[in-house]
Amino acid sequence: MSDNSILYDLTLYREEFTLGHGHAACLLVHGLGCGPIQMRELAEDLREWGFTARGILLPGHCGDTDGLALSTLHDWMEKVEFEYRQLKNEYKEVVVIGFSLGALLTLQLALHHSIERIVLMGTPLFLIREYLPVNTLIGVSKIFLKKVKTWKRRCYIESEAHTGYLHQPINSHYPLQTLHEIRQIIRDIKPRLKDIRSAALVIHSKKDMVAAPASARYVIKHLGSTDKRLVWLERSHHLIMYDDEKDVVFGAIKEFLK
Repeated sequence: MSDNSILYDLTLYREEFTLGHGHAACLLVHGLGCGPIQMRELAEDLREWGFTARGILLPGHCGDTDGLALSTLHDWMEKVEFEYRQLKNEYKEVVVIGFSLGALLTLQLALHHSIERIVLMGTPLFLIREYLPVNTLIGVSKIFLKKVKTWKRRCYIESEAHTGYLHQPINSHYPLQTLHEIRQIIRDIKPRLKDIRSAALVIHSKKDMVAAPASARYVIKHLGSTDKRLVWLERSHHLIMYDDEKDVVFGAIKEFLK
């Protein structure tokens, strides 16, 4: 039976975890405005498929808005790289799975490390619309504004650890500085996709209103990988791990990792 409670306790959102004792490991990198809990259901499936699943918390997340404003792209990348190196010390193969901001950080990591396989979900190379001048708007807005309002969605999670509704994102506003950091990582990654050789699975929804579907087409076209696959979702929105086609998402990842 569904639990209609809302998980308000932010300590649940920020709790890092390591599940399973597989021969290969998966590093799970969550999106902007949430935390490791966002990847928890997938992690439990990965454990059942024979992997070790490591869910991490990006600096500045799952606290107040000021905490997010104080974190930078360098902080996020430093955390992802540290966790990746820790896993590589123990496991021969480490797969990196990123959602949204986590997908961008996965691509950035793949520019500096020979990762065997990467999974990119809802990669926001183009925000909202392909030809919308978001980068320019962020640059101009940063002069006048400090925060921008976001959409908060309730997403149902049903896992061994937590059952109920998540708020995603957990804050009602993002600092403009944070969006500026995302703009910077997009500018860094786009011209260098050809240098990434990792086998890649790209999962994206045609109805995504945050990461324009053109993002997935661009990634697939320009990645330097010889093994790259694109899975389109027809009915989901940005938070694809909790939408109507969640089983398609998890099934595609399982098939790719086989």
